[in-house]
Amino acid sequence: MIALLALVILISLITWLNIFRIRRKVNLPGPFPLPILGSGYLFLGDASHFFRTVEKLIKEYGTKAFYVHIMYRKYIILTDPRQIEPIISNPEYNNKGASYYYMKPWLGEGLLTASGNRWKTHRKFLTPAFHFNILQNFLPVFCKNTKILTQKLEKLADGNTSFDLFPIIALAALDNVTESIMGVCVNAQRDSESEYVKAIEDVCNLIATRMRNPILAEDAIFNLLPHKGRQDRALKILHGQTRKVIETRREELKKMNVTELKKNLEFGIKNKHAFLDLLLMAEIDGSRIDDEKVREEVDTFMFEGHDTTTSGIVFCMYCISKRNDVQEKILSEQRSIFGDDMDRDPTYNELGQMKYLELVIKESLRLYPSVPFIERFITRDTDVAGIHFPKNTSVIFNLFHMQRRPEVYSDPKEFIPERFQIQSDTNENKNAFSWLPFSAGPRNCIGQKFAMMEMKVALSAIVRNFKILPSDRKLILLADLILKSQNGVHVKLMRRS
Repeated sequence: MIALLALVILISLITWLNIFRIRRKVNLPGPFPLPILGSGYLFLGDASHFFRTVEKLIKEYGTKAFYVHIMYRKYIILTDPRQIEPIISNPEYNNKGASYYYMKPWLGEGLLTASGNRWKTHRKFLTPAFHFNILQNFLPVFCKNTKILTQKLEKLADGNTSFDLFPIIALAALDNVTESIMGVCVNAQRDSESEYVKAIEDVCNLIATRMRNPILAEDAIFNLLPHKGRQDRALKILHGQTRKVIETRREELKKMNVTELKKNLEFGIKNKHAFLDLLLMAEIDGSRIDDEKVREEVDTFMFEGHDTTTSGIVFCMYCISKRNDVQEKILSEQRSIFGDDMDRDPTYNELGQMKYLELVIKESLRLYPSVPFIERFITRDTDVAGIHFPKNTSVIFNLFHMQRRPEVYSDPKEFIPERFQIQSDTNENKNAFSWLPFSAGPRNCIGQKFAMMEMKVALSAIVRNFKILPSDRKLILLADLILKSQNGVHVKLMRRS
């Protein structure tokens, strides 16, 4: 026992000394590491604690870059767009960081988690799925589900009741993405207690917990806890649903004797299953991709496509509630587009005319990016932007604080949609990487047009039907898989005459 204890102490000491050796090479400020845990002890706590810890470290070590060692993992956190640009735009640094590992039981090697040739080939054949002609096919889906959403909001719109937007908008977004990506509707808005809806909530919560808890992050520990059983049960439901949809659609195509997607069909707006068919008919090196790879891509877009747009819509409504003048400008633009018939659905071209609403969405995403942190993995010793990155270092792009830096935006905490219009009109020489809600470079968000379209449809309908009023409830921001508030994002609504 004494010998074993001595060995553990010796290994801990060697590991600890190695941490300090690496720190000297990196030459960045950061918190003092303890043996074994490193600085991981600082991050133990709930999601809001994680967010507060990052803010505390920024105040203590500067707003540009600092270094953190959590157990055996190395992290460099960047908040300066000039340091982020050469990494995020370089295909050499395309590998996702360690945090994305916890998504793999659900998503496998889908577009979000894949790297190398797998990512490159799948990105290439999936890009046509977001061609504007196919996006037009999703518009009736968004409009239908937005009508259900406004009916639900109608019951809360008494001008006095403050309520949390997140659970309501999340169900609408889930209906949008299931029907768009899989071609089927799970009716989440009408059946919020369904197995499928609950399974998504469970898996997302477990992934987020593992990301911020260095103890649960370890498979050896996680697999011994009840969390593993919860995850397995939820994944059985999610994977089962996706496989069932794939199998059903493949049989339909077989009966119709459809063996390839001709161009006039591939980009046609009448194909309800456009996204799924593109996957089922796709070929790599002359061979069709198997059903499991199709399942991974479908699940990836299910994951990416509902939480992020939920966050975008919710925080945009929160920002609008605080600025009546902005809300009136949005309404004026809507009136100029819809004329006397404010209850009808917008056309695809009319969404493009909502220029001011787009500025509002961009500004809310600047203040409240749906994904506040992005992670990359450096696989070899390298020097970029004046920083030494040791081999096997995770680089965190801190988008939330970068987009609020006074060196990047004037009056950074103020909600000023016009700042994006002024920048465009004056050709202001602002760093192109100072606004990254959809990431940038080779791994930018493939579905950003899908997301903008969905947000426009929802926000347009809500502003036309309701006046959004502020609540007294303050935000307690937390970094889950997406940006949320621990106590919800509350507003009040008043029906428009």
